[in-house]
Parts: sequence; structure tokens; C-alpha cells
Amino acid sequence: MAQKAHPTSLRPIKSLYEGSTYWDEPRFYYILSTIHKLIESCCLGTTHYLDRIQLNKYLGLIIIDIDLVHLHFQSKKRLKSRRHKENKIKTKKQSWSVLSCRLQEAIKLTQHFTGTKRVVFKINRLKVYTRSIPKPARRQIAYYAKSFHNIKYDYARYGMQLMFLVMQNKASAITLSRFIEQHICSRQRRKRHYEFLSYLKQGFQALQKYKKIQGLKIQIKGRFTHKAKGRSRVWKYQIGQMPLSQLNKNIQAEYTQTQTGYGSVGLKVWICNGSQKINLNVNTT
Repeated sequence: MAQKAHPTSLRPIKSLYEGSTYWDEPRFYYILSTIHKLIESCCLGTTHYLDRIQLNKYLGLIIIDIDLVHLHFQSKKRLKSRRHKENKIKTKKQSWSVLSCRLQEAIKLTQHFTGTKRVVFKINRLKVYTRSIPKPARRQIAYYAKSFHNIKYDYARYGMQLMFLVMQNKASAITLSRFIEQHICSRQRRKRHYEFLSYLKQGFQALQKYKKIQGLKIQIKGRFTHKAKGRSRVWKYQIGQMPLSQLNKNIQAEYTQTQTGYGSVGLKVWICNGSQKINLNVNTT
């Protein structure tokens, strides 16, 4: 059997690299992937998700455009008991000030790694709140966002915000795959994965009437459940159309892999943003 090609390998998409002085192709992809991992590590433990990155190089200057999604994690109305406050482990999400300090150190590391004279970060932040989601959709997912659900509350509120951005075509497949990978890996107890996957399904169903994308598809395959003998399971969910065979469709694809307490898990996310124009220059004599 022949291997399937990556959906973005055959489509004319916008390059992540622009500039007048070019590196050779293998060195460019190595540099871009290293910078991408560096900025993703800066976002760990904060309220920000890396959505897009683009690198521009002009002689001794590197300009890196970064799009960040800033989610609102906790509500001020959340009620906590005295015992919960006394025994609480410090899991407070860090703010923008911590992330900016990390990015300052990332500039120095990028400058030393690439060997350029100057590195500039251009950062665009998209800040989202729960009240930006329409009320009918919030009512359908209100069960997960209640304050007495301490386990589900950790991902329910800001997960709802991220799903709304995806349906509005304001967040990429990289951000959604990062969110799912983070919580598939952290759900280690019995049947916690089922709760998280049912939350994803109900959330996208509630936001389906507000979608501005043509289609969305998620596939999770591997040992992420408590089944005996380490049996793998496949979980799929799709909204709308996903025409992978049509080259004029703009499709974002993200493939990642993570580890759980039961084994390895593969994650695939596809987002179809609709059709795009293909300009073909044909010289006729």
C-alpha cells in the first residue's frame, strides 16, 4: 500500500518564510522548527497558546511574527471551600508578564542560535472571554462549567472559548491540537478520557450553528483508555465537509503524538477553511 500524502504538501499555501536572503531549505526548516518549539515552551503554564508563526529574514535582521491566543481561565464567581483553599496545590496560570520575560530570553537564544545581528518579535494577542460566546451555546455546556465540578472546570471554561474561536475561523489547527494533546495526556484516572471527549463533542455541537469554516475533523487513536491488555481505540468526530481530494480547498492539518498512562496516542486535526484561488501562469506562443 502507498503512503498517504500530507494534506498541506500538495496545496499552494502561504509559506511560513519570507525574505530576500534565503537559507538553504533543510537549514531553514531546522531553524523554523527549533524557534517554534522554543516559543511553545515559553507558553507552557501560561494563559496563552501559540497560534501562528512566520519568519522573515533580511540580511542580518530576522523578524518573527507571532499570533497568540489569550484565554480567560478562571471566573471570579467560583466558590471554594476552606478545606480546598488550605489543601490547594499552587496551579495558578501565569500571566502575560511572565510570558514577556520568557520571550525576552528567547530573543537572545534565537540571536545566538541563528548567528544574526538582530532579532525582532512582532506579537499579536487575541484575548477572549467566556461572555463572548453566545448565550444559547453557553447554556448547553453549562453543566461542565459549574464551579462544583473541580475536575472538569479546569478545562471547560477556556476550552469553550477556544472551540468558539476555531468555529469562527480565528484559531488554527495547531492551537486546537495543542489543547487536546495537553488534556489527553493529563487525564490519567479511570474514565476521565470519556468525560473529556464527550465534552469536546457537545461543545462543537452547541457551536455548530455559529461556524464560519467548511469542515472540522478530529481523530484520536491509541491507548488512552483503561481497556484490558492495552487495546487501542479510535475516536473520530467530524463537522461539515472535509474534501481532502480537492486541491483547491484550504485545509489546515496538524499531526501530533503524546503519551498517557496506558501507552502512546496519535492525534490528527483537520480544519477546512473553504476554497482558495489558484493562479496558474501559462505562457502561450
